[in-house]
Amino acid sequence: MAAAAALLCTGAAQANLVDDFNRADALTIGYNYTVQNGNFRISGNKATTTNFVSLATYNGSSSSNVGVDASLRGFDSGSYVALTLGYGSAHSYFIKIQDNDGDGFFDRYGFDTGNNDLNGPFNALGFGFRTASIDASVTGTIATLSILANGNTLTYSYDYGFAPGSGLAGFGLNRLGVADNLRFDSVPPQGVPEPASWALMIGGFGLAGAAARRRRQAAVLA
Repeated sequence: MAAAAALLCTGAAQANLVDDFNRADALTIGYNYTVQNGNFRISGNKATTTNFVSLATYNGSSSSNVGVDASLRGFDSGSYVALTLGYGSAHSYFIKIQDNDGDGFFDRYGFDTGNNDLNGPFNALGFGFRTASIDASVTGTIATLSILANGNTLTYSYDYGFAPGSGLAGFGLNRLGVADNLRFDSVPPQGVPEPASWALMIGGFGLAGAAARRRRQAAVLA
């Protein structure tokens, strides 16, 4: 198994936007996710973490292509943004870009498994960057990482020797990594709101019904 790189190509893998994280700041990521490790926050319309090796999968996802917009919110060695395919199965992919030097620039990429299980290549990027759109795709047993940064595309491939299992897709963050605009090649079905959300909705329907009854009563009295 070997990794290969093709630098300064044009074009990038495209997928369907699933979550742009454009919602109020919160201490949870949202009801359509399962947090497998660590924690996630919504801050400034982006996903962040205050923990290490945090990983979240999107409920119902079984994509062969996953992507996010990656950035850093500071300087901390080891900060990364990762993409995962087949998580929870015996054969999972964990593909990341990392600020290894702690200088605020992504400078390394890695092909691993599980949740940052360090068992694959971990090499220098063709050039450093602060922000990028990253996409991971699979053809057979070969994973391809496409990175669009500074107007150029870096493409890296790695033969895992096995196809990803039937687990879930998602993304991971470490330290000061930030993710935005989660996308898949196929859009998973939306989940059901949490009980608290249903309670608010039902309460809203009740208030609306009461207001309508008051209007009808007022009309009769008039």
